[in-house]
Amino acid sequence: MSPRARKVGNLDLPPHVETDKKSNGQVYYRYVLPNGQRKSLGKDKSEAVKAAQALNAALDRNPDIVSRILNNAKRPDTQIPNFEQGLNEFIKNRLSKKKYANSTMEIINANLDKYREMWANTACNEITLNMIAVYLNNQTDYQAEKHRSLLIDIWKYFTAHEWANENIVEKTLKPIRPEKVKLRHSNEAIEKIKSVSPAWLCLAIDLALHSVQRRADLVVMERSAINIKDNTMTVLQHKSLNYDKPIFIEVDMHPELRETVLKCVEHSMQLRCPYLISTRPDKINEQTRTAKLHPFAVTEDHLTKQFKKYRDLAGVYDDLEPKQRPSLHDLRALGLYNITQQYGKKYAQALAGHATVKMTDHYIEGHEAPKPEKISYR
Repeated sequence: MSPRARKVGNLDLPPHVETDKKSNGQVYYRYVLPNGQRKSLGKDKSEAVKAAQALNAALDRNPDIVSRILNNAKRPDTQIPNFEQGLNEFIKNRLSKKKYANSTMEIINANLDKYREMWANTACNEITLNMIAVYLNNQTDYQAEKHRSLLIDIWKYFTAHEWANENIVEKTLKPIRPEKVKLRHSNEAIEKIKSVSPAWLCLAIDLALHSVQRRADLVVMERSAINIKDNTMTVLQHKSLNYDKPIFIEVDMHPELRETVLKCVEHSMQLRCPYLISTRPDKINEQTRTAKLHPFAVTEDHLTKQFKKYRDLAGVYDDLEPKQRPSLHDLRALGLYNITQQYGKKYAQALAGHATVKMTDHYIEGHEAPKPEKISYR
């Protein structure tokens, strides 16, 4: 009995061998006996091929010369895609099914474009360990760590589809990130920054400081999230949206936060903007209009850049290198420290939406004055 026609992807298998691909991507091999009964050959391809060849020889089921020639004529020159083709498959079947924040996805897409630029037309199995190692070595330790993690996932997909013999990225050295030096804001420095900042930015700084929310949550905080009568603020934290249990905060506002919120409400109502952080831009074009939630709303990027601009204009951290200077996000740490000192750590933890007090301590660390050594004489 002549062997049944095989699919293009199975042309490299001996006759009478079938594949069964599971939902998790694992491929299993089966041998079809002359009576139609199927026997498992396991998931190791090389072992399955050896077993099938032995069975074909024992059962005298090897294809004749004509069949072999015809099969070889139908086989494409190569079944290994180039990197761009393989990457597109990875994005479609794996990456697109994962949940990432928009900002994270932007970084990932930018990195994927860099890989395409280097290796687009190179076959997946022709990209070498040295090529990847050289690329990683040209990055900072922080960048290399991110690239290596993403490339490992890509090569896992390539290996599972036999487009690469092994995950060569895992053989590269894991970057050692230098310990981050914690440089903190001080209340005195913040007052100097506010003294040179426009009114809307002063309100934004105070809101960040007293609400201890991240910038992604600050710029989308609406007046409707504030209950003046009950003195509560409600926030659905953006960073937690992909968590199994998103963090939804509803807390009482402490006096400084309430005062700031009332000022933000008044300012936004004057602009007829629903967002607490708002400003009238010098000009509005189509690009900025589509990028913003409201013509007078403020984007995350704009808020960060404006804070950096006026921080440097105030000159409060001129003794530090630009990369060492505390950022907008570091207002969260100073705010948590201030609130802990005035209203206690439990309230600070609840306001920040921290699941554990350990995370709150992490933010506060670096603000406390060193404790004096205690010496006792008796």
